[in-house]
Amino acid sequence: MPALEGLNKQYATKQVAVVGILLDPNREKGALQVIEETGTTFPHLKDDRRFAEHIFGVPQTLIVDKQGQILDIIVGARSLEEFSALADKHL
Repeated sequence: MPALEGLNKQYATKQVAVVGILLDPNREKGALQVIEETGTTFPHLKDDRRFAEHIFGVPQTLIVDKQGQILDIIVGARSLEEFSALADKHL
């Protein structure tokens, strides 16, 4: 999550938003603890089952445009540099 937090800060003025999605409501307590421990400032939402069907592995990143179209799916962790390149590709 540190790379996503870095992306959130680096692109705050470039129309890029980072949002965490909690897929399993039974793990909310643990998720809140991780958020607190990592100090992430981007919002985290509970999945209403609209995103779960697109999840192939964890961690997974979806690049979504303003209209809600999925532009890119990345499975696995990435560095800030890799996330930045992905963001730049879609700006």
